[in-house]
Amino acid sequence: MNVHQIIHGLAAAPGIAIGPALIFDPVAVADIAASASSEAEVARLDAAIAEVDLAISALEEHLRDAGKVEEAEIFDAHRMLLGDPSLRDRALALIVDDGMGAAQAIGVAGEEHAAEMLSLDDEYLSARAVDVRDVVGQVQRRLTGVAGLAERLLTPAVVVARDLGPSDVMSVPRDRLLGFALGGGGLTAHSTILARALGIPAVVGLGEQVLGIADHTLLALDGATGSVQIDPPAEEMTRLREARAALDARALALRADVGLPSVTRDGRQIALVANAATPTEARAAREWGAAGVGLLRTELLFLERPDLPDEAEQLALYAAVAAELPNTPITVRTLDVGGDKHLPAFPLPHEQNPFLGWRGLRIGLSRPDILLPQLRALLRAGASADIRIMLPMVSTVDELRQARALLEQAKTQLTAEGLAQSASPQLGVMIEVPAAALNADVLAREADFFSIGTNDLTQYTLACDRGNATIADLYQPLDPAVLRLIAMACEAAHRHGRHVAVCGELGGDPVATALLIGLGVDELSCGASSLPLVRAAIRAADSDECTILAQRALACANAAEVRALLG
Repeated sequence: MNVHQIIHGLAAAPGIAIGPALIFDPVAVADIAASASSEAEVARLDAAIAEVDLAISALEEHLRDAGKVEEAEIFDAHRMLLGDPSLRDRALALIVDDGMGAAQAIGVAGEEHAAEMLSLDDEYLSARAVDVRDVVGQVQRRLTGVAGLAERLLTPAVVVARDLGPSDVMSVPRDRLLGFALGGGGLTAHSTILARALGIPAVVGLGEQVLGIADHTLLALDGATGSVQIDPPAEEMTRLREARAALDARALALRADVGLPSVTRDGRQIALVANAATPTEARAAREWGAAGVGLLRTELLFLERPDLPDEAEQLALYAAVAAELPNTPITVRTLDVGGDKHLPAFPLPHEQNPFLGWRGLRIGLSRPDILLPQLRALLRAGASADIRIMLPMVSTVDELRQARALLEQAKTQLTAEGLAQSASPQLGVMIEVPAAALNADVLAREADFFSIGTNDLTQYTLACDRGNATIADLYQPLDPAVLRLIAMACEAAHRHGRHVAVCGELGGDPVATALLIGLGVDELSCGASSLPLVRAAIRAADSDECTILAQRALACANAAEVRALLG
């Protein structure tokens, strides 16, 4: 690739990076320092594992001291992977039984472990396979002295690789890692999470073609659009540099507006809150002026471990998040697994249609031993914070009634135990299934609030798997059918004096802000980085104009017409 070319992948972390390519392609390491005895190889392996564990522990402690809790948790998970007895046992067997050297043995064992994760066809576990390779690669480098990214990246560059592990991202100075372009990777990969947290532009999922880029080739990477330009012409370089300067200026201006209220030009207050999963994300939301948390995802606490978290651990998470945003509402979604999310501690059965099967609240109601401790922890957290409870994947009012009965059971238990709890917790439902929108009037009589999950609502309304690239053109959150269901839910909720939020991706799209206000949405919840853009869109809107816009959108024939209407 030595002529101007544009390739596209997934927009993983926003920002524009311009610089020479550095190709980082760590290969399987043969053991270049094998000993004569298996005992010596085992001793070398254990020494290398201990050294890597010490290094990861030091990095984790440094991150915690810096207040970067989420990033620290990534490396805590790496220590768990490194200490997995099955990984070491397999490597020992290869050394003793097959005569392999330590570096080759741990490499084979790690690749087998990663392959098992990849075979499960689960996005989350596929991302964790990269972590296994990252940890194993660190051990191999200790054993062989082969250079890692830190030794390769000596001057500022855009790193091109098949995948990057979190240790690769954290091992190099920020001013040298201009951005990264990955053939693999994903939006839930730990390296991607770190890139967003550190402000490193990134594009992932580019495919094998990206590995054909030659070292030192000039690249221009746009992490917001998912594009990578190879050898861009001079006029394009000028445009990109101007765009990058404009982004920097815009970021400064938005930072200055962080304390302004989220109110329309004619005085309508729209609650602007954040989606979060960790205290770190809640802290970022506070820094961008969030008025609370509109969606606290609780899955991460369950996903990174071989056992289920107990009530005390769950309580600690909710209290830590609430402490980052004191005196604001914290809306917590109860455990939402199934579909494409699986728990190591709670294997789910194989289903022909998992997105239409046992997931969300359906699991919680059939497994009260999982849901009840979570409800207890939420009630206890509510003794000192405004904790609101939100139920995912609700289809019928009977499910809401069963969940409320479990909530009453939790309250009774806590009272009997003399434990402080919320006096009157709000219990709301997510509108993610068309049936919930169609039954919104009935649900609004018994739910305390609605939160519309536009991602799943779009998927279910249009019968379109949002992860299926073959039919990606059908997945359109702005389709009038989806908008009509949102309007229906808002009308029903308001008839009964209920509050309506949007917490799906559409809630963080400033282009859609005026439309959602016009449809009747009272609250918008989005990622911390989207808060300033949505705040600006709210403050630029007028309620009457929004209502007219919504009426026109509902009369459109398709999503393309709606997008054209929104400009």
